[in-house]
Amino acid sequence: MDPRLLDIVSAVIAFLVFLVLVILLPAVLEPAIAYMTAIVIFICTLSGTGYFINKAIT
Repeated sequence: MDPRLLDIVSAVIAFLVFLVLVILLPAVLEPAIAYMTAIVIFICTLSGTGYFINKAIT
């Protein structure tokens, strides 16, 4: 599969995960902690997918 397409798909999926976390986590945790957790998970998701896409390309 084209690396650019993989990158776009992974970014869209990571963004959808981020939106779900931003909506659901404040109901479980305090809002400030929930938003920071959502951002950290979003960054980790993008970093992980980028790592695996780079590993698959090379």
